[in-house]
Amino acid sequence: MVLAQKKPRSKNPLESFLDTQFWLGLKMGVNYTQAFPETRNTGFSPIDYSADSLQKSYDDFALPGAHMGLEMNFYHRGFSASFQPAYKRSRYKYNSALEWIGEQSANRFETRYDVEQRLDLIELPLMIKYDVIQSGKIRPFVMVGGFHTLVISAQKDVKITQTDYSSGNPLTSSGGTTTLGVKDAFKNFSGVSGGIGVNLDYWNIRTVFEINYKHSLTSATQPNIQQNELASLGETNDEIFLRDFSVSLGFVFPFRFIDQQFKAY
Repeated sequence: MVLAQKKPRSKNPLESFLDTQFWLGLKMGVNYTQAFPETRNTGFSPIDYSADSLQKSYDDFALPGAHMGLEMNFYHRGFSASFQPAYKRSRYKYNSALEWIGEQSANRFETRYDVEQRLDLIELPLMIKYDVIQSGKIRPFVMVGGFHTLVISAQKDVKITQTDYSSGNPLTSSGGTTTLGVKDAFKNFSGVSGGIGVNLDYWNIRTVFEINYKHSLTSATQPNIQQNELASLGETNDEIFLRDFSVSLGFVFPFRFIDQQFKAY
């Protein structure tokens, strides 16, 4: 009698290579920011009218920003711990208006302030990713995590427009444009993040496409800090929480040693 022993099937060397892996590379992309005012502040204290008329009007996700940084991933069987330090520029805009009305309603003078706020940031996110599909060259994933952001610099561009109604026909003129450094009015902040993406593997390169949403849990502004240059305009920061959507494209490489006999892709 002859006994045959079944040989166990050997694991695909590519799958074994990718079971546990370090990835390192670069990522870049664009972002759009929403400034959400938790508490509104005004530079003036109204006497005979409501302070609501002095509130700022924010444009949500209106201006594109940019970011660039590193992506460092440790992957093990579907899960990744990803650290993604990056330089980031965020931009948002808002406007406000002040109005003077004389004894006759026709004697009216309006000043409008259109403001673009730019923030230069160092962002430190830590994300946990899970590959929905764990084999093949196309691997979609979901991710969740948190971040801490350092404010490096802040600039504010203020465009002033004045309108005089006293002549019967509105006469509009420019009150000038000024650019101010306002870093002292901002502070470091933290929050949570989540998103989706897909990995595309070819040769020894992995291309990573991500869509990410970030939501700050702490305020990014210090409303009690007054800028002398803006005090005469009645300008002061609201208590702002930042939210943003970003789209990123990254290129990462396996960090483990690859010998000459084994080609990952």
